[in-house]
Amino acid sequence: MNRVALRSLTSGLRSQLLRYFSGYSVLGVLAFTALIPWFVANFLGWPGNSGAVSAADNVQVFWALAASIAPVATFAGSYLVTRESYYGTLRRSVMMSGLKQVLISKYLAAVIVGLATVISGIAIWGVSIAFSLPSDVRAELLTAESWKALPGVVLASVMGSLWGCSLGWIIRHYYATTILTLLVPLALELPLLASAAEIARWLPSSALAGIASLPFEGLMDPLPAFLVSLGWILAAGLCAVRLLRGKEF
Repeated sequence: MNRVALRSLTSGLRSQLLRYFSGYSVLGVLAFTALIPWFVANFLGWPGNSGAVSAADNVQVFWALAASIAPVATFAGSYLVTRESYYGTLRRSVMMSGLKQVLISKYLAAVIVGLATVISGIAIWGVSIAFSLPSDVRAELLTAESWKALPGVVLASVMGSLWGCSLGWIIRHYYATTILTLLVPLALELPLLASAAEIARWLPSSALAGIASLPFEGLMDPLPAFLVSLGWILAAGLCAVRLLRGKEF
């Protein structure tokens, strides 16, 4: 890649990130990064029932709940595209910079947005929930052994953000993509995982859960789950490119 192309790509990435982080919408995403794990924890009765299990089991529950930020990262990745589509600026961006550069810039931005989403979510939700945990559980959370779960949770959110970016390009409709990224995993994939794990484990959200090593029976191990998730991302990306070739914006 020559210097001019690199400078152009860097400028495009900066533009995508500025566009994403500008305005109040990013505050809504931040709120969801804390609300989703809080909602799931509340549904499970945790940390109210944390005294009934060991500190090690509570640590496992904490990181399993942190992995629920991945659907928010999926939405955030899609928002990189659907925001512009909603406000009618996507056509202008493509005409000014070219489809290839806009595609690459948005996918690179999706990686950064996925990282920012999961890190901020763990920080906001984790700090708020820590005060409700017994002291021995808080101490266990700070050990090196506990933090071994962090890379899987982070990788799941980054992959989710890339998956969401592809969905955004394919659908390019804010409300439809929001439903697909936030509601479908909870309303369809989670019940299917409980009733037909041999099928659900191949679905996008279940693959992300496998990457994060969630303690659910039927999920794949992290490496196979990563490969399945990568396959979904590549398939969706190729589908997006085929749909966008020669298409009017």
